[in-house]
Amino acid sequence: MSNPFLPSGISISANRNNTIHRQRYIKRQPSIEHYEPSEEVQGDFSEFEAVLREIHEGWSFMLDDDFDPVTLTMKLMDDSSVGRKKDYKAFQRILHKLDMALKTIVNDYYKGFNNSIGTFGGVLQYINDSSFRAQQMKNNLTKCKEQLLEKRTDLLNLWYKSQQYKEMLNILETIDELRTTPDKADAFMESKQLLGAAKLIVNSIKMVTSKEMLQIGALDDIRRRLAVQKNVLFDMLVEELHTLLYLKNIHSENRWRPYNPRQQDLPEIPIKPRVFKESSYNDHFEGGYTNVDDMFAAENDILAEDPEKDPDTDAYYFMEIIMEAFQVLDEIPSVLETIQERLPIEIHSLVDKTIAEVEKRHLNQWLNTTKLSERNKDESDMYCLDKANSEAKNEILKDLLWTLFSKLESVLRGHRFVEACARRIKKRLLAAQLLNPEDGPTVNFSVYHFHEIWRPVQTEVRSLLQDYLTNQDQAIVSVDSNTTKKTYRGKRDKPKQLFSFAEVSQNPELDESYDALKKKLFNSFKRQATNADSAGNRSYHGITIDKYANDMSSKGHKILVKPDAYNVSVLLKPTLCFLQRVKEVFPSYDDSSEEGFGSFLDDFAINVFLPQIEEKVMQLIQHATVGLDSFQDARDYRDYSRYPIAKSAVALISVVQSLCRTMHNMPFHIDEYLRLIEIVLLKFYEKAYQRFYSTVARGSSYSDEPREPRNTTDVTVSTSGDWAQDESLVGLLAQNPFFNDEAEPDDEFTKALNQAEITMELKLKNDRLLTADELIFDSKKLTSLGRLYHTLKWFVREIWDLRSSKLSMAMVSSKSAHHKDHDSTDDSEDDTPEVKNSKRWSSQEPRPVSIATEEDIVPVLLPLRGEIAKRFDALLTTYQQLAETCLFTLRLEGRCHTMYYLEMAMREGNYRLEDETFEPDPYVITLNSDLMELDDCIISSLPPKDEAFAFDGLPGLIVYILMTEATYIKRLNNNGVQKMIRNILALQQNLSNFVPLSQCSIMERAREYYQLYTLGSEGMIRSIQENGPQFTFDEYRVILGLIHDINKEQVDESRSPTATSPNPDSNRQSNSSNYSEWLLKLDDIMADYET
Repeated sequence: MSNPFLPSGISISANRNNTIHRQRYIKRQPSIEHYEPSEEVQGDFSEFEAVLREIHEGWSFMLDDDFDPVTLTMKLMDDSSVGRKKDYKAFQRILHKLDMALKTIVNDYYKGFNNSIGTFGGVLQYINDSSFRAQQMKNNLTKCKEQLLEKRTDLLNLWYKSQQYKEMLNILETIDELRTTPDKADAFMESKQLLGAAKLIVNSIKMVTSKEMLQIGALDDIRRRLAVQKNVLFDMLVEELHTLLYLKNIHSENRWRPYNPRQQDLPEIPIKPRVFKESSYNDHFEGGYTNVDDMFAAENDILAEDPEKDPDTDAYYFMEIIMEAFQVLDEIPSVLETIQERLPIEIHSLVDKTIAEVEKRHLNQWLNTTKLSERNKDESDMYCLDKANSEAKNEILKDLLWTLFSKLESVLRGHRFVEACARRIKKRLLAAQLLNPEDGPTVNFSVYHFHEIWRPVQTEVRSLLQDYLTNQDQAIVSVDSNTTKKTYRGKRDKPKQLFSFAEVSQNPELDESYDALKKKLFNSFKRQATNADSAGNRSYHGITIDKYANDMSSKGHKILVKPDAYNVSVLLKPTLCFLQRVKEVFPSYDDSSEEGFGSFLDDFAINVFLPQIEEKVMQLIQHATVGLDSFQDARDYRDYSRYPIAKSAVALISVVQSLCRTMHNMPFHIDEYLRLIEIVLLKFYEKAYQRFYSTVARGSSYSDEPREPRNTTDVTVSTSGDWAQDESLVGLLAQNPFFNDEAEPDDEFTKALNQAEITMELKLKNDRLLTADELIFDSKKLTSLGRLYHTLKWFVREIWDLRSSKLSMAMVSSKSAHHKDHDSTDDSEDDTPEVKNSKRWSSQEPRPVSIATEEDIVPVLLPLRGEIAKRFDALLTTYQQLAETCLFTLRLEGRCHTMYYLEMAMREGNYRLEDETFEPDPYVITLNSDLMELDDCIISSLPPKDEAFAFDGLPGLIVYILMTEATYIKRLNNNGVQKMIRNILALQQNLSNFVPLSQCSIMERAREYYQLYTLGSEGMIRSIQENGPQFTFDEYRVILGLIHDINKEQVDESRSPTATSPNPDSNRQSNSSNYSEWLLKLDDIMADYET
């Protein structure tokens, strides 16, 4: 029990936290342990919360269960020492705050209180009403029970009459429903809810032909109309199915893809039919069912028709709906027979329509570019062995084949799906018949096999291919055929044609009369003609073919491209891809039969194609490598690279690629193909080697192309070309981070490497001055070197791209296959450094976006095994070395120019000027011009990383020359120092255009070096004492000599008209004496730092 007379901070209540007793009491100190608003106060009651907190802090004893208000009242009235009258005002204040907080809460939440009271009253009223109704229902049930127990004879009569009235009402409702059935069926057919229409018509026919309805004569018209509607629906279903199967609907375009330029495979169509859970494909359901789950699998997987869905947008869904509608109409056997009968005509029409589309598309595309195409053909396409016609004609042929095969693939997938639906329906009917043998007719129809669909398609396509391979008078005879085997004639075996109206002219009056009659007929039956109005399907005045002839394609197709034997290279890839897709559609398809595509094309390749290829290859090699323009820029080089490439390289790569494609498509005589490719590489390397030496030769101009091969050992090359072949210097250049394309080069290593290169170049220079005839000034030669480097690099990359392709087992010759286990492993670990370096080129420069996709006719690859692989490795290594020599020559040419002009500027320049000059030395201006010209030549031929390599370390070389050649300055004064600084600034500003700023900053060292002259001897010594030596002793000595003018030489007054001292001997003696004194001081100071 709490004591109200205890101080307010102490409580002995049992329900308080025990930690209160362990705390030291502080009078009137707030404690949050007695009040936790997060637990006791909910909502936004800030005023009420503050009052409660104050009560907990000062009046917590009033919250105890055993609190006595009388005792507190007495204490508040007692003004003695034991009383609490001094707290009376505080008590009144808390009471007032509590009242105001409560009023605030009531004012803010009175609506919620009122609503709660009203809701409670409503709930109570509903409970009372429910109780009253339950009682009333109980009373009514009691009355009904009492009345039903009474015996009354008229109840039976009333029940009989009610049953008669119900039957009459049912008949009237049925008649009314039957009367509206035709309109509903028409509405269903107009909205293409064909399954619903079939079910409605069939159910209505069953209803109207029942015994009860047959007695009603007023339903005869409805019966006849329903029978007509059933036939109309059947025809509509047949037309809709063929429209979907043969892609006549505009919505069917998503099931096939037109030809895409440089297409390499039939595109994958994302729209696929749903997969049925059925037994094996060859199961004809003749052995019955032993698995109950399998018996009901098809029945439980029936597709439901979606009235909100447009069926034209989902072909396979619509096909399945149509087949289910045929099953409802019990017309599955009839539609399967119709499909087989119409297949040849539909395929023939599909081919004709595709030919017309391709002809129209290419007529509009190439009508205005015929002359340009012919020019392009002469220069580029002639090197592709697998291009019999011009690119435009090949595109027409590829467009026709890829588009047609894409359509035929969709057609075959549609037929396969229809066949699967028919087998599934048959399975479901057999399952139902097995359960209820007495219900329904016997299922005895047979589903056609896929071969019955494939044979007409194969015949049509095979005849089309033969039209483009051989002329009418040519014949393709199988190599292993005897006299009893079939001979493939140039044209298809034409069956007898009864009659044809295909060539008659259009008759507008006949068309108009036909349309009017058709409209009347369709309106009378209230049906919609499906796609009958489209111009593409209007064939009533067209060809009529005897369906009992040998095949339905007796009328030949229009030929878009002239037949030629080399068309096999264009025909082969689409045909093989199509056959592969046929195997995916029908896995059990076998193309090894006599009538298959494979044997037909193989016989043609062996007898006609292979004997002609070697002669043409040798002619193309001769044409590409011999000629004065073989190293001119290819006109279409942007199709292969961002930078110019020699036309001979593009031509020979086309030859190699066409050889690889031909080798891949027709893998016969692999070794012969490889021999021809090796000859191509050897011839081009020989030509490139001669090109390099003729470019770097001294005294020759760019146009001096030797008509006869020259002995390269007799040619005197430029200094840069000579140095670029020095093994020691090449070893240093090959370690350059920019040459190796390192992401994060080591600055210290790069600095040491550049210094070692300068030392090696000075060693090769052998303390002599370069002459002008040792340099290359012709910008065309510099550009030629850059483009030769890029051409060779691109050529090697293309060859490695061919070699890096995965080798097909069909490509391995019998000789190499014998050593397959030994040679087929990855030899990349055994490659020499040169081979690995040339392999690196195959992944450095990305291909242009325009040819990023596979653009060739077939996949290109170059299979190499054993010794021939080693020969190719060695040959590509020589290509790589020659290309690097070209790049090194460009780099060294810039450095040779720098050495030549800076030495001339330092030795022949005038740096003792009476007046201040604002222009750098003429030699420096010429050097900047040459470096900019060199940079322009490199930019036009090479990528940025090669530009960075060409000029890397050049600022360091300039600084080295400026400081080491200072000893050759004749005379110097302050104006001469300003001229030198302008030289440095001009060089630095020019280098910043093609050298990183981090490297250009080293030029400040040369500027600071020459600024020592302005300090004088005393200032230079003081600078060393204060800041330490920034240069070497020899460098300080040279500047000290220039300050005291001891390095001057006798010059002709005509060249140096500057004022001289009236007593030069005395000045020289005085300067020499001062120079010796300051030199001793410099030596003493530098000795301190060196020790």
